[in-house]
Amino acid sequence: MSVLFSLVAFAGGAWLLVESVEGLVKALTGWAAAAGLSGLALSALVLGFDVESTGAGVAATLDGLAGTALGTSVGAAVFLVTIGVGLAAVVAPFSVRTPRPMLVAAALATVLPVALLADGTVSRADGAVLVVAYVPLVAVLALSARRAGQAPEPDGVRPRRPWLRLLLGLAGLVVGAEVLVFGTRGIVDSLGVSETVFGLLVVAAAVSFDEVVLEMLPAHRGHPEISVGNALGTLLFLLTGSLGVIALVRPIDVPAAVSGFHGPVLILVVAILLGLLARGQLGRAEGAGLMTAYGAYVAGAVALG
Repeated sequence: MSVLFSLVAFAGGAWLLVESVEGLVKALTGWAAAAGLSGLALSALVLGFDVESTGAGVAATLDGLAGTALGTSVGAAVFLVTIGVGLAAVVAPFSVRTPRPMLVAAALATVLPVALLADGTVSRADGAVLVVAYVPLVAVLALSARRAGQAPEPDGVRPRRPWLRLLLGLAGLVVGAEVLVFGTRGIVDSLGVSETVFGLLVVAAAVSFDEVVLEMLPAHRGHPEISVGNALGTLLFLLTGSLGVIALVRPIDVPAAVSGFHGPVLILVVAILLGLLARGQLGRAEGAGLMTAYGAYVAGAVALG
């Protein structure tokens, strides 16, 4: 299988994943807004439900690609926190009040999976712990966010044929995940690159690229609470719900580089972000700092191999 064909398959799978989930998100967003959720709660609950990462992670772990599976959670979380939020702050510096319980929930959601990675395996029991933990953590996130903001006015537009949109989105999710993993396997085999590095960096960025848009545009349009809600909701889902489901499907053997480097880096960048959010303001300097941190992370990951 040629490298070019593998690259096309990888890009096509990533595109199909994003497009499929966008349809699901639009329908869910309309329903949630009609239910009276605030912008912060809406983004934390609905936009934070990053299903394409779960689909790609499940397909990867079934194919024995541990680095890719972890890339859809750990790697994607690092990318979200540094590039997603960092770029949003560079483009449109913002001030936002984030309820303390939301920050605590995000911190717990980060520390728990990193602790479970330490023994070298994310077992089915670990997966169950993560999935169970997701429920109260996301409840804290949503309740805190709902109390913090005003509900938007429903626009009265209901998604057309929501069940058809749902079925098409789910079908696209499955196919896109399989094609992405197929392309990943071909690239790793053809180029001889480390599957862990490729999974934690390239796959993570591919499945999370839409998050950059979901962070940047709301902040640019004067709704930073949506950017923050999406960042915290997605972070929580990736590291508990998504990683838990992936491990329940098939236990993950954790490469030493993940537990020794990627996990600690994740805790560090999340701690920095939560500190900035607790202060209530992210300017261009802070955004550039987060993006620079990602550059250092990439350099370290490549050096470790």
